Amino acid sequence: MFRMIRRARERGAALVEFALILPLFILLVFGIMEAGWLFAQEVEIRNAAREGARLAVVDWDTALQVAKETCNRADLSGAGASVTVTPSSTDDEGFDPPSPESVTVTVTKIYSSLTGVLDFFENISMSASAEMRTERPLTTLGSGASWTCQ
Repeated sequence: MFRMIRRARERGAALVEFALILPLFILLVFGIMEAGWLFAQEVEIRNAAREGARLAVVDWDTALQVAKETCNRADLSGAGASVTVTPSSTDDEGFDPPSPESVTVTVTKIYSSLTGVLDFFENISMSASAEMRTERPLTTLGSGASWTCQ
């Protein structure tokens, strides 16, 4: 009889321990998911900036075209990323207008939560820039442009 009472107490203790550990376990699992999602978004932003800079120096003529095409080619999760193309020019080579020496593409995005459980990850501003030297005179690139991805 004493053993049956003892087992009933132990079952109740296991239930209490489970109730205490479950919230911590859920917090840990969702924290790992959010951190992974944040890291994936950061990598995506960096790759988009690099791809945009490559487009600017190799394939495209105007800064607005580069910004739009960067949005199209990037697989930015969710809308709202902002792409800014900024050429830096020097007048050393005598081009009229001066040819850009390099092009900087900056991609900025506000992080949005994957699960919504951990609010302290919300509204983190992620930004990445890539600068590449031009390989040809880009007289039509203009003074720069910004575009918000749809």
